[in-house]
Amino acid sequence: APHEPLPRDPMVMKRKLAAEAGPAECKVILGWAFDFRRMTVALPKNKFLTWTEGLEHMLASGRTSAKNLESTIGRLTHMSMVIPNVHHFLSRLRDLLWRAKRRHWIPLSPACADDIRLMKVFLAQAWKGVSLNLLAYRKPTHVYYSDSCPFGLGGYSTAGHAWRFQIPSDLRFRASNNLLEHIAAIITPWIDIIRTDIQAGDCCLSMTDSSTSEGWARKTNFSELTDDPIQATVRLEVARSHATRMIENGIKDYSQWFPGNENIV
Repeated sequence: APHEPLPRDPMVMKRKLAAEAGPAECKVILGWAFDFRRMTVALPKNKFLTWTEGLEHMLASGRTSAKNLESTIGRLTHMSMVIPNVHHFLSRLRDLLWRAKRRHWIPLSPACADDIRLMKVFLAQAWKGVSLNLLAYRKPTHVYYSDSCPFGLGGYSTAGHAWRFQIPSDLRFRASNNLLEHIAAIITPWIDIIRTDIQAGDCCLSMTDSSTSEGWARKTNFSELTDDPIQATVRLEVARSHATRMIENGIKDYSQWFPGNENIV
Protein backbone atom coordinates (compact mmCIF):
# COMPACT_ATOMS: atom_id res chain seq x y z
CA ALA A 1 0.00 0.00 0.00
CA PRO A 2 1.32 3.51 -0.74
CA HIS A 3 0.95 4.73 2.86
CA GLU A 4 2.63 1.77 4.61
CA PRO A 5 4.75 3.02 7.57
CA LEU A 6 7.43 0.42 6.78
CA PRO A 7 8.47 -0.53 3.22
CA ARG A 8 7.87 -4.19 2.43
CA ASP A 9 7.70 -6.47 -0.59
CA PRO A 10 4.29 -7.18 -2.14
CA MET A 11 2.43 -10.07 -0.56
CA VAL A 12 1.79 -11.56 -4.02
CA MET A 13 4.41 -11.84 -6.77
CA LYS A 14 2.12 -11.03 -9.67
CA ARG A 15 4.50 -12.12 -12.42
CA LYS A 16 5.08 -15.51 -10.79
CA LEU A 17 1.39 -15.87 -10.05
CA ALA A 18 0.53 -15.22 -13.69
CA ALA A 19 3.18 -17.66 -14.89
CA GLU A 20 2.49 -20.58 -12.56
CA ALA A 21 -0.94 -20.24 -10.94
CA GLY A 22 -3.10 -20.13 -14.04
CA PRO A 23 -5.05 -23.14 -15.32
CA ALA A 24 -2.90 -25.55 -17.36
CA GLU A 25 -2.86 -29.21 -18.33
CA CYS A 26 0.80 -29.63 -17.36
CA LYS A 27 2.25 -28.44 -14.07
CA VAL A 28 5.51 -28.94 -12.19
CA ILE A 29 4.56 -29.57 -8.55
CA LEU A 30 7.12 -30.39 -5.86
CA GLY A 31 9.67 -31.37 -8.47
CA TRP A 32 7.33 -33.60 -10.49
CA ALA A 33 5.85 -32.93 -13.92
CA PHE A 34 2.11 -33.62 -13.83
CA ASP A 35 0.19 -34.14 -17.08
CA PHE A 36 -3.49 -33.92 -16.23
CA ARG A 37 -4.60 -34.82 -19.76
CA ARG A 38 -2.72 -38.12 -19.85
CA MET A 39 -3.13 -38.50 -16.06
CA THR A 40 0.57 -39.15 -15.53
CA VAL A 41 3.36 -37.86 -13.31
CA ALA A 42 6.95 -37.86 -14.55
CA LEU A 43 10.45 -36.95 -13.43
CA PRO A 44 11.64 -33.81 -15.27
CA LYS A 45 14.30 -34.46 -17.93
CA ASN A 46 17.03 -32.44 -16.21
CA LYS A 47 16.68 -34.52 -13.04
CA PHE A 48 16.57 -37.76 -15.01
CA LEU A 49 19.81 -36.94 -16.84
CA THR A 50 21.64 -35.71 -13.73
CA TRP A 51 20.55 -38.59 -11.50
CA THR A 52 21.27 -41.20 -14.16
CA GLU A 53 24.74 -39.75 -14.73
CA GLY A 54 25.42 -39.99 -11.00
CA LEU A 55 24.44 -43.67 -10.90
CA GLU A 56 26.50 -44.46 -14.00
CA HIS A 57 29.55 -42.74 -12.50
CA MET A 58 29.15 -44.78 -9.32
CA LEU A 59 28.96 -48.02 -11.31
CA ALA A 60 31.91 -47.10 -13.52
CA SER A 61 34.18 -46.25 -10.58
CA GLY A 62 33.07 -49.25 -8.53
CA ARG A 63 33.25 -47.23 -5.34
CA THR A 64 31.51 -44.35 -3.61
CA SER A 65 31.63 -42.06 -0.58
CA ALA A 66 29.26 -41.40 2.29
CA LYS A 67 28.38 -37.95 0.93
CA ASN A 68 27.60 -39.36 -2.51
CA LEU A 69 25.51 -42.15 -1.01
CA GLU A 70 23.50 -39.70 1.10
CA SER A 71 22.69 -37.68 -2.01
CA THR A 72 21.85 -40.80 -4.04
CA ILE A 73 19.58 -42.29 -1.38
CA GLY A 74 17.81 -38.94 -1.02
CA ARG A 75 17.17 -38.79 -4.77
CA LEU A 76 15.93 -42.37 -4.88
CA THR A 77 13.64 -41.72 -1.91
CA HIS A 78 12.20 -38.78 -3.85
CA MET A 79 11.63 -41.10 -6.81
CA SER A 80 9.80 -43.54 -4.55
CA MET A 81 6.90 -41.08 -4.40
CA VAL A 82 5.81 -42.36 -7.82
CA ILE A 83 7.60 -45.75 -7.86
CA PRO A 84 7.14 -47.26 -4.37
CA ASN A 85 9.13 -50.37 -5.40
CA VAL A 86 12.25 -48.27 -4.82
CA HIS A 87 11.92 -48.81 -1.05
CA HIS A 88 12.24 -52.54 -1.66
CA PHE A 89 15.90 -52.17 -2.69
CA LEU A 90 17.33 -49.38 -0.53
CA SER A 91 18.32 -51.44 2.52
CA ARG A 92 21.68 -52.54 1.09
CA LEU A 93 22.53 -48.99 0.02
CA ARG A 94 21.66 -47.71 3.51
CA ASP A 95 23.86 -50.41 5.04
CA LEU A 96 26.65 -49.35 2.69
CA LEU A 97 26.15 -45.73 3.79
CA TRP A 98 26.49 -46.71 7.45
CA ARG A 99 29.80 -48.43 6.71
CA ALA A 100 30.99 -45.64 4.40
CA LYS A 101 30.86 -43.07 7.21
CA ARG A 102 33.93 -44.71 8.73
CA ARG A 103 36.14 -44.26 5.67
CA HIS A 104 36.78 -41.93 2.75
CA TRP A 105 35.79 -44.36 -0.02
CA ILE A 106 34.01 -47.71 0.04
CA PRO A 107 33.72 -50.28 -2.78
CA LEU A 108 30.34 -51.26 -4.17
CA SER A 109 29.31 -54.82 -3.43
CA PRO A 110 27.85 -56.85 -6.33
CA ALA A 111 24.40 -56.71 -4.69
CA CYS A 112 24.56 -52.90 -4.35
CA ALA A 113 25.72 -52.58 -7.96
CA ASP A 114 22.73 -54.68 -9.10
CA ASP A 115 20.41 -52.48 -7.02
CA ILE A 116 21.83 -49.36 -8.68
CA ARG A 117 21.32 -50.87 -12.14
CA LEU A 118 17.73 -51.56 -11.19
CA MET A 119 17.34 -47.94 -10.05
CA LYS A 120 18.39 -46.86 -13.54
CA VAL A 121 15.46 -48.86 -14.90
CA PHE A 122 13.14 -47.17 -12.41
CA LEU A 123 14.54 -43.74 -13.31
CA ALA A 124 13.87 -44.34 -17.00
CA GLN A 125 10.30 -45.34 -16.22
CA ALA A 126 9.82 -42.32 -13.96
CA TRP A 127 11.01 -40.05 -16.78
CA LYS A 128 8.59 -41.68 -19.27
CA GLY A 129 5.75 -41.10 -16.82
CA VAL A 130 3.73 -43.15 -14.35
CA SER A 131 -0.06 -43.33 -14.41
CA LEU A 132 -1.71 -41.64 -11.47
CA ASN A 133 -3.94 -44.72 -11.19
CA LEU A 134 -0.88 -46.70 -10.11
CA LEU A 135 -0.39 -44.38 -7.12
CA ALA A 136 -3.90 -44.56 -5.68
CA TYR A 137 -5.32 -47.24 -3.41
CA ARG A 138 -7.73 -49.22 -5.54
CA LYS A 139 -9.91 -52.29 -5.60
CA PRO A 140 -7.96 -55.16 -7.22
CA THR A 141 -8.99 -56.16 -10.73
CA HIS A 142 -7.17 -59.53 -10.47
CA VAL A 143 -6.88 -61.71 -7.35
CA TYR A 144 -4.48 -64.65 -7.02
CA TYR A 145 -3.98 -67.42 -4.47
CA SER A 146 -0.85 -69.54 -4.14
CA ASP A 147 0.71 -72.12 -1.85
CA SER A 148 3.73 -74.40 -1.66
CA CYS A 149 5.23 -77.37 0.14
CA PRO A 150 8.59 -79.17 -0.09
CA PHE A 151 7.18 -81.29 -2.96
CA GLY A 152 5.79 -78.53 -5.19
CA LEU A 153 4.05 -75.21 -5.60
CA GLY A 154 1.02 -73.87 -7.41
CA GLY A 155 -1.65 -71.23 -7.57
CA TYR A 156 -4.78 -70.01 -9.29
CA SER A 157 -6.63 -66.82 -10.16
CA THR A 158 -10.24 -65.96 -9.45
CA ALA A 159 -10.69 -65.91 -13.23
CA GLY A 160 -10.27 -69.70 -13.20
CA HIS A 161 -6.68 -70.14 -14.39
CA ALA A 162 -4.49 -72.50 -12.35
CA TRP A 163 -0.96 -73.89 -12.45
CA ARG A 164 1.25 -76.25 -10.49
CA PHE A 165 4.85 -77.42 -10.51
CA GLN A 166 6.18 -80.61 -8.94
CA ILE A 167 9.68 -80.24 -7.54
CA PRO A 168 12.02 -83.01 -8.72
CA SER A 169 12.96 -85.45 -5.95
CA ASP A 170 16.65 -84.47 -6.02
CA LEU A 171 15.78 -80.79 -5.42
CA ARG A 172 13.33 -81.20 -2.53
CA PHE A 173 14.10 -79.67 0.89
CA ARG A 174 16.89 -77.51 -0.59
CA ALA A 175 14.87 -74.30 -0.29
CA SER A 176 12.90 -73.00 2.68
CA ASN A 177 9.13 -73.09 2.41
CA ASN A 178 9.03 -69.30 2.79
CA LEU A 179 11.15 -68.97 -0.34
CA LEU A 180 8.88 -71.38 -2.24
CA GLU A 181 5.81 -69.44 -1.04
CA HIS A 182 7.42 -66.22 -2.27
CA ILE A 183 8.21 -67.68 -5.69
CA ALA A 184 4.67 -69.08 -6.02
CA ALA A 185 3.13 -65.68 -5.20
CA ILE A 186 5.31 -64.12 -7.93
CA ILE A 187 4.63 -66.74 -10.60
CA THR A 188 0.83 -66.69 -10.30
CA PRO A 189 0.29 -63.12 -11.66
CA TRP A 190 3.26 -63.54 -14.01
CA ILE A 191 1.37 -66.28 -15.87
CA ASP A 192 -1.50 -63.86 -16.55
CA ILE A 193 1.01 -61.27 -17.80
CA ILE A 194 2.37 -63.85 -20.25
CA ARG A 195 -1.19 -64.70 -21.30
CA THR A 196 -1.84 -60.93 -21.75
CA ASP A 197 -4.82 -61.24 -19.40
CA ILE A 198 -3.39 -58.33 -17.38
CA GLN A 199 -3.21 -54.95 -19.08
CA ALA A 200 -1.49 -51.68 -18.19
CA GLY A 201 -3.37 -49.97 -15.37
CA ASP A 202 -4.72 -53.18 -13.85
CA CYS A 203 -4.40 -53.89 -10.13
CA CYS A 204 -3.25 -57.31 -8.88
CA LEU A 205 -3.61 -58.79 -5.41
CA SER A 206 -1.48 -61.82 -4.48
CA MET A 207 -2.88 -63.78 -1.53
CA THR A 208 -0.57 -66.06 0.44
CA ASP A 209 -0.77 -67.84 3.79
CA SER A 210 2.88 -67.01 4.52
CA SER A 211 3.27 -63.71 6.34
CA THR A 212 6.99 -63.77 5.50
CA SER A 213 6.32 -64.13 1.78
CA GLU A 214 3.64 -61.42 1.96
CA GLY A 215 6.20 -59.06 3.47
CA TRP A 216 8.90 -59.95 0.94
CA ALA A 217 6.57 -58.86 -1.86
CA ARG A 218 6.65 -55.28 -0.50
CA LYS A 219 9.98 -54.82 1.29
CA THR A 220 13.34 -56.45 1.80
CA ASN A 221 16.20 -56.57 4.23
CA PHE A 222 17.87 -59.50 2.45
CA SER A 223 21.46 -59.80 3.58
CA GLU A 224 23.87 -62.48 2.50
CA LEU A 225 25.69 -61.95 5.81
CA THR A 226 22.83 -63.23 7.95
CA ASP A 227 20.95 -65.56 5.58
CA ASP A 228 21.88 -68.56 3.49
CA PRO A 229 23.76 -66.88 0.60
CA ILE A 230 22.14 -68.99 -2.14
CA GLN A 231 18.59 -68.42 -0.90
CA ALA A 232 19.27 -64.71 -0.30
CA THR A 233 20.53 -64.38 -3.88
CA VAL A 234 17.47 -66.18 -5.25
CA ARG A 235 15.12 -63.95 -3.25
CA LEU A 236 16.84 -60.86 -4.61
CA GLU A 237 16.70 -62.08 -8.21
CA VAL A 238 13.02 -62.94 -7.85
CA ALA A 239 12.23 -59.57 -6.22
CA ARG A 240 14.14 -57.57 -8.86
CA SER A 241 12.53 -59.39 -11.79
CA HIS A 242 9.05 -59.00 -10.25
CA ALA A 243 9.49 -55.27 -9.60
CA THR A 244 10.84 -54.68 -13.12
CA ARG A 245 8.01 -56.65 -14.69
CA MET A 246 5.30 -54.78 -12.80
CA ILE A 247 6.64 -51.27 -13.42
CA GLU A 248 7.41 -51.88 -17.11
CA ASN A 249 3.93 -53.29 -17.68
CA GLY A 250 2.26 -50.49 -15.69
CA ILE A 251 0.60 -52.81 -13.15
CA LYS A 252 -0.38 -51.98 -9.57
CA ASP A 253 0.69 -54.77 -7.22
CA TYR A 254 -0.60 -55.67 -3.74
CA SER A 255 0.11 -58.61 -1.44
CA GLN A 256 -1.96 -59.86 1.50
CA TRP A 257 -1.79 -62.65 4.06
CA PHE A 258 -4.73 -64.91 4.83
CA PRO A 259 -5.09 -67.90 7.21
CA GLY A 260 -3.61 -71.16 6.00
CA ASN A 261 -6.75 -73.16 6.89
CA GLU A 262 -8.58 -71.08 4.26
CA ASN A 263 -6.04 -71.87 1.55
CA ILE A 264 -7.42 -74.55 -0.78
CA VAL A 265 -4.46 -74.64 -3.19
